[in-house]
Parts: sequence; structure tokens; C-alpha cells
Amino acid sequence: MLLRLKEKNAHTIFGAIADELKKDGVELIEATPWLAPLMPQNEFHLGPKFSADQKADVEFGFRLAKEVSRLEVGQLVVVKNGTVLAVEGFEGTDKCLARGGELAGKNGGAVAVKVAKLNHDMRFDIPCIGRQTLETCIASGVAVLALESGKTLLLDREACEELARKSKIALTTIS
Repeated sequence: MLLRLKEKNAHTIFGAIADELKKDGVELIEATPWLAPLMPQNEFHLGPKFSADQKADVEFGFRLAKEVSRLEVGQLVVVKNGTVLAVEGFEGTDKCLARGGELAGKNGGAVAVKVAKLNHDMRFDIPCIGRQTLETCIASGVAVLALESGKTLLLDREACEELARKSKIALTTIS
């Protein structure tokens, strides 16, 4: 089955597995109706308020992340002052954050934006962040982490709230 796939990414691989299971009468369904309380919605914000420049970077990063995800490249971008520092590829969120934070310079201040792609198959590939993600942001000097509203799981929310408060990192949503 996997050898027949022309493209090998999360969508095609898990989609092929789901199709094989369906042939045997097993239908995968989205878990998001039960996980909705763990997915921050509009107006969610932890940590310090961000500057006008950071707000502009969140909006810029959101547009870029949606396009990059549409192209099946990744779901995260790191930007600073209107410049793209890192785009997530196969390496994953934490490594992209670390790379982007490093490229932001010794003063940090990068903005990271994580999204789901258009028509994202939420049966088996739900974007998520948690304490480890925030710790990576803090260690890398990422000042703002923006999540697509209603599309990303926030794991261990209490620990994330405490980290955002103590480390002065902003965690917010965008739609």
C-alpha cells in the first residue's frame, strides 16, 4: 500500500491506512468533537500583550503558514519584523522553533504561528502544542506563539499558563 503512494506525507500515508481499514469495515472518525475543550478558540491569550510589530508578524506569519501548509510542507513558520526565519518541514515543530529562534538573534523576539491546512484531516493528524513546545520557545527566544483558533490542541494547559506567566511568552490564537 505504502509503495503505491506517489507522495508520502502525513495526509497521504494516514489516508491510505484509513482507506485500508475502511475496506475491513473500520471507519475512523474525528476526535475533535470530544477534544474541543482542549482547543483554544478566538480571543484566547496567555502571557504579556504583544506589540504592534508582533501583532503584524502574527498576521504575516498566519498568511504564510496557511500557504505553506496548503503546499504540504509544514504547519509552522517563525518570523520576525516581516522576515521569514524558519519554515517547518519534516523536522517538526520543536526543531523549527529552535532554528527560527536562533536566527532571530541574541535578543530573540521571534513570532511563531502554527496552523492546520485547509481541509486538514483531523481524524489522525491534529496539530498540538504543550509544555515542551513552550519550553522550546523560551529556550530559543521565541516571544509569541500563535495558534490557529479551534484547530490546535493545547496539552497540559495549567503548565502552559504558568510558563507563559513566568517566562513572559505570549500564547494566543488567530483565525
